[in-house]
Amino acid sequence: MKRATLLAPLLLAALSLTPALAQGPTTPATPAAAEGTRTVEAVTATSTKGYSIRVPAGWIPLKNVPGADVAFINRNAGTVRPTVTVQVQDVDPKLKATLADFRDLFASQLGKDVPKFRMLGEKTIKLGSTPAILWTYLGDGEGGMVRWTQVFTVKNNRLFTATLVQPSGTTAEQIEEGRAILTSLTLK
Repeated sequence: MKRATLLAPLLLAALSLTPALAQGPTTPATPAAAEGTRTVEAVTATSTKGYSIRVPAGWIPLKNVPGADVAFINRNAGTVRPTVTVQVQDVDPKLKATLADFRDLFASQLGKDVPKFRMLGEKTIKLGSTPAILWTYLGDGEGGMVRWTQVFTVKNNRLFTATLVQPSGTTAEQIEEGRAILTSLTLK
């Protein structure tokens, strides 16, 4: 019980980003476009916090997303704005928090933080050799139903959370691209 009490503030901060993105992302960075420039097929974002993630063409970085280490939005979405974020939080080694601890606390909080929450699926996967949790759930966001796909893991006293936010109307192609971004997450 003591461990759950100590972890609660950290996990509440991690969960606070998820519903906020469903309410509308922040301003996208303006891509530099000039005649004669070549098209970039994909970019690998590497963070000093211990991971890299591959982002295909058509996704542009977002600036000033609270709590996110990196964030991307699909620019070909019109009014539908699917996003991908990666959040990294240091975990006090004294807590000895495990992936199961974070999973249980996240799961208990989602029903409280996401209106009309419904879990669609959960499974344990590997990011390289590190165990991770992958889940998909639905809930209300600004403008209608939103589907979230999340992968999270703990490595070297850091909690890594990558989230794909898919508002109603997200195309199958955008969903597939977003999932490819999540599965490209590589821990260093």
